[in-house]
This record gives sequence, C-alpha cells and structure tokens, in this order.
Amino acid sequence: MIAFHASAVCRVRDGYTGRPLEGASLLCALDGAPVRPLAKPGGYLILLNLSQGPHRLALRCHGYQEEWVDFPVEGGTLELEITMKPGPGYPFREEIVRAELTVTENGAPVSGRQLWLAAPARWELKIAQTRAEAGAQQFRLYCKGAEAAVPPGPYLIADGADSEIVHLRSLAEETAALAEPLRRSHGRSRILLPAQRYHTDRFGHLSAVFESPCTLEICGEAGGLLASLPLERGVNRLDVRI
Repeated sequence: MIAFHASAVCRVRDGYTGRPLEGASLLCALDGAPVRPLAKPGGYLILLNLSQGPHRLALRCHGYQEEWVDFPVEGGTLELEITMKPGPGYPFREEIVRAELTVTENGAPVSGRQLWLAAPARWELKIAQTRAEAGAQQFRLYCKGAEAAVPPGPYLIADGADSEIVHLRSLAEETAALAEPLRRSHGRSRILLPAQRYHTDRFGHLSAVFESPCTLEICGEAGGLLASLPLERGVNRLDVRI
C-alpha cells in the first residue's frame, strides 16, 4: 500500500475580489519544476509527500501577476495562503484604485523584497478586550458585520510601532483563534485589516489594485509599519524607503 502525506495545503484566492481560484486555471511550479498538486473545490491545492527542507511554490494564471510562497517542510501539514494579484488582461469592470510603490534602500531599488499591504474590508474587526497579551493565541474580537463573511488568512493588527501580521484561523462568537501566538501585546479597539503579501520586481517596483478609495497600510516582512498611503481612484504613487 502506498501512503500519501499532505505536506502542505494551500488556499488560493483572487486578491481583488477575495473569491477562491480553482486549481484547473493555475500553472504551478515547485522549486522551479512543473508540478500538478491535488486540487480540491474552494481554491485548495494539496502538495503530497514533499521532502523535508525549504521549498518554493510558484503560481501563474492568465490575468494575474506571477505569485510565489516560500515554506519549510518539517514533517507536519502546513497551511498556506496565496492571493493572486491582478495583472495584464484582468477583467476590471470600473475605474480602479491602483497603488504603484517603489522600494529603495540607501537610494538603490530593492528587488525581491517582501512587503505586506493592508486595507479596510467590507467588515470591521476590532480587539474587544482590555488587552490581548503577547503569547495569546485567542482573544475577543468584535466584528461589525457578519462573522461568517470574514475569511481566514493574514491580517495586520494596526498598532503603530507594535503593528504585526497575524494569521486568523477562525472567528466565532466574537472569539478569534490564531495559527500562531501574538508576538506583541495590543490594547482594546486596535483594528485588524486584511493583509496581502507582495514582492518587488527587479526595479524595486510593485503594483496593487483595490476596489475603492481607502488608506493603505504598508508593512515590512515582519509586520512593522513603514508608511500609510491615502488612495484615490486612478494611480497613486509612493516611494518607500526601508
């Protein structure tokens, strides 16, 4: 009998609408070689029997930018999230809100740098207890809207110098459960914003689109707040120095 082990389960979403992207429309590569993961309804891709160590899963799809995620295999089953960002050929239906960022360090463009971009959603999430302490993996979370509409995945706790990225595993009866414990403590009413991971190109550029005007929070790989950018309809540009 051949035994199969799910090394990683990856949920793939459209980064503009939030809807799942089904596996049949995706071209996948693992560590630079074509691969065909097991596809399940709801945008799930399952990678089986991977060797231990670091891996990179890269995804391509017509109308989207190429996206990838780096992850380690250590024996368990990893839960991964990938949001595919609109690119040439994406079927926008109205004038869009676009952010064009150039990332530099000591005056030189930074290629391949990971940033997190976070913007408000149709629902609003706020910490609903006096303090969510560092090390906690659950805390009270108020949702202005339907809890069932809040998807799991990465979120920015917007808290100034103490901002951090967390992975929301579930929200039920005003209790948030995280995939990993909080690294920092956060007070009541701190807002959680849905976050997406972006990578700069070889010129230090990245492009992101949003459904409506808002204020965009730009964070480093570890979640520290780098800048805020008010977005209007059309193209909004910002130079980000790290």
